[in-house]
Amino acid sequence: MPKILIVEDDNILSKALFEALKEDESFEIEVEVNGGRAFQRIKERKPDLILLDLFLPEKPGEAVLAEIRGDEDLKNIPVLIATVKADKESRERCEHLGISGYFVKSHHALKEIVEEAKKILTK
Repeated sequence: MPKILIVEDDNILSKALFEALKEDESFEIEVEVNGGRAFQRIKERKPDLILLDLFLPEKPGEAVLAEIRGDEDLKNIPVLIATVKADKESRERCEHLGISGYFVKSHHALKEIVEEAKKILTK
């Protein structure tokens, strides 16, 4: 069963993502709310997909993404960014680090993020 780790500190959004992905019943889903703990959790759980916010307590999502890409065992895990950061520079930095998608929360419906996650996991 594919594992998804949602790294999101907004309780409402993380719960909505969790519930929307859980409907499929073919994914194991976990949530981490703290950027400072996210990398260790990723190392321990080795998820098949990470949904990552960029605004997180203790460590920003871009730093977590850089750690993932710098780790030989984790660097190929697909990462979808779901953030409020709509600026071109943030998107380009994340794309440079290798992401599977970048969703600005105010511009994309939750359904779009969930559909992209499912598409990646069923390739």
